[in-house]
Amino acid sequence: MPPTPSPDELHHPEWLGAWIGDMRVAFPTAVIHAVFSTHKKPHADTAIAPLDVEVHAGVPVFLMHLAEWLPHQFESTQPLPVARVTGEQEGPWVVAFQPLGTESQPHAPCVGCRVEGIRGPFRGDSVDGHIHFDGVPWPTWTPRQPA
Repeated sequence: MPPTPSPDELHHPEWLGAWIGDMRVAFPTAVIHAVFSTHKKPHADTAIAPLDVEVHAGVPVFLMHLAEWLPHQFESTQPLPVARVTGEQEGPWVVAFQPLGTESQPHAPCVGCRVEGIRGPFRGDSVDGHIHFDGVPWPTWTPRQPA
């Protein structure tokens, strides 16, 4: 059982770290619908259906590449790495996001991204677009504000 956070820690936002290849990101946990692992290969027969979809707790999760999803729905003071992540680098974990960054809607379809690994959740304030956890700087990404 994890230790109970101190009252000082509770004043800091909670983050979840994810990585794929050399790209590391941290998301506020409030925007995450679910995190789960899959055991099937992410490379389905795209001649039949060009979609990558998982079902988690009865809810369809439509999957996109993390590097493609981030700039459309999230913002950061840190740029995306120049090297794009290839399909071969996709991992067995899925981070599913709240529909349109809203509050929890347990049965609404959502979008998610395959990643190689998950770290956290952890608490802290973002400084210069990063949060440091276990000696690693995690670039922070937050939902884009409506225009």
